[in-house]
Amino acid sequence: MGHVLYRSAVLVLAAALVSGVAQAESRRSRAVSSPGSTERPETFGVVDYTVTSLSDLAFTPFDNTLAYTANPDDYFRYVTNGGGGSFVTGAVIPTGAVIDWIGLGSCDTAGAGFTVLVYEFDDAANFTQVTEFDSTAHDAGAPCGTDFNAAALGYEVDDNSRHTIQVEVAQNDTAATDGTARFSSVEIWWHRQVSPAPGTATFNDVPTDHPFFQYIE
Repeated sequence: MGHVLYRSAVLVLAAALVSGVAQAESRRSRAVSSPGSTERPETFGVVDYTVTSLSDLAFTPFDNTLAYTANPDDYFRYVTNGGGGSFVTGAVIPTGAVIDWIGLGSCDTAGAGFTVLVYEFDDAANFTQVTEFDSTAHDAGAPCGTDFNAAALGYEVDDNSRHTIQVEVAQNDTAATDGTARFSSVEIWWHRQVSPAPGTATFNDVPTDHPFFQYIE
C-alpha cells in the first residue's frame, strides 16, 4: 500500500512539474529573443540617471471599493467601474539623490485618461508634492507609451529617515473602462550627488583648493 501511495505522489508531482514547464514555455514563446549584454549599467555617476521602474502590478487600489482588473495580454491595470479611481505604491530613492523625471506608462488614445502624482511624506503625515501631470493623447496605431513631466524637477531627497516617497496613478472619470485605457508603469529618473566637501583636508596631497578636492573627499 505504501509503495502505491508513493508512486501516486511521484506521478502527481511529475504532472505538476510538466504543467509548470509548459506554462513557462508558453510565456517565453511570446517574447522576441534578443542577445543579452554582460556590460553593467553605470549607476554611480553624478550625471547618468538611474531609473527606478514601478510596475502597475506593484500598485494597490487606494480603497477597497475600487473595481479593477488587468489586461490578460500585458497585465496592465485599469478601473472597470465609472467614476475613476486611484492606485498607489511606494518607491525607494537614496538619500541625497535628485529626482528629475517621472515617466507615466499608459495606453491612452484620447489623452488625459491618467494622472500621476508623486509625494514625499513624513511620519507626521506632512507631505510635499513632487510633481503631477496627465497622460497625453497617444497615436491610435501605437496607443501605449510613456509620458514625462515637461521640465526637470531638480527635487532632492533630503532624508529617508521617517520619510517615504509615495506614487499615485489616478484613472480619471473621463477614461474608458473597457480596457482600451490602462496604465503599465511609473518610472522615476534620478541621479546621485557628491556630498559637500569638509572644511579641512583628509589627505595631505589633496589640499582644499585642489579642483577635485570635493570628489576625492
